[in-house]
Amino acid sequence: MGSMTFSIQLIKRDFELTRVMASLHNIGLALSLVVISIALIRGSHQRPAHQTMRFGWGLLVAGSILYCLSPNIYFSIPAVMIFAAGSVVTGNTATAILGSHSKTALKNMFRTTGFGLFVGALSPTVIGLTTQFEIPWRITMAVTACVIAAIALSIIPELEARPEPEDKLGKIVWDKPILYILFFAFLTITMEVSLSAWALDLLTDRGAPVKIAILFATVGPYFLALSRIYLSTKNEFNLDRIWSFALVSISIGTLLIIFTGSPTLTILGLIIAAIGIGPCAAIAIANASACAQGSDRGIAVFVIGMGVSMGVSPWIMGLLSEAFGFAAAYALILIALIPSTIFFRSINREQVRQ
Repeated sequence: MGSMTFSIQLIKRDFELTRVMASLHNIGLALSLVVISIALIRGSHQRPAHQTMRFGWGLLVAGSILYCLSPNIYFSIPAVMIFAAGSVVTGNTATAILGSHSKTALKNMFRTTGFGLFVGALSPTVIGLTTQFEIPWRITMAVTACVIAAIALSIIPELEARPEPEDKLGKIVWDKPILYILFFAFLTITMEVSLSAWALDLLTDRGAPVKIAILFATVGPYFLALSRIYLSTKNEFNLDRIWSFALVSISIGTLLIIFTGSPTLTILGLIIAAIGIGPCAAIAIANASACAQGSDRGIAVFVIGMGVSMGVSPWIMGLLSEAFGFAAAYALILIALIPSTIFFRSINREQVRQ
């Protein structure tokens, strides 16, 4: 996923697209995430979980290779949608299993999303390093996709089919708690995606050479991941304190990005903001997995919010940056921070009542 979302910035250059046009890839990815998440609620209990995840990995690899071979957006956008479908099938199944352990759900989410995001950040760095040696990014991405899939398929354990939900309807009841989860997921992922969606263009716009910008454009996800990995080492979590820290860090880092023109200070701003944004989505996933309607539906609702955000956020960032500059575009993070804080408080109150 790290390679795919980052490479949209590269395929934009290959096809000479505007940021708004390139964002059609993100919209296709989002559409697939939403549709497959809803469909998976009913179908995920019909076969053993390891078979479901292996099928998902097949789609991931097929989508990746088709994307790397694409001559134009008529091939690359469907490839992204196939890739996203595989991501949902595999990711939702694994996350629902991990999140069903309520006592360790938050720790699991910090750990798995932290290490997952770290590897996700590493893959674009590998692309950046290979471009220094004139190796096309498409070759790097296709080869690493096959290698990663082979490793994943070899370590997926044998798992039985999970129990059917009690009502067997597989429908989401859109009550107030589930809507809070949806909006909170959308807002936290908006902050996360907005930070790095066009970071490559941000750095080149501020004077960094393209090859250097490729290496440093993924600095944000590294620190997103490290903040989660650090929190996963804790046995107890004061969520109010974590969120207060996130609030300060996100504000300082984003304001630094907005008010500087230096590529060095821009990178520093990306790092500071990333440290604050890191815990937010992990908290949102843990809340979703603890949903009263069951972890499957909670995770599906989280992915719906994530999918909409992954489609809309890069498009809005591209539109704002092309019309008003990157300073205006990065204000979107601060705008999302305000309602996300409100929903964080609301969800916590609902969980205390339960």
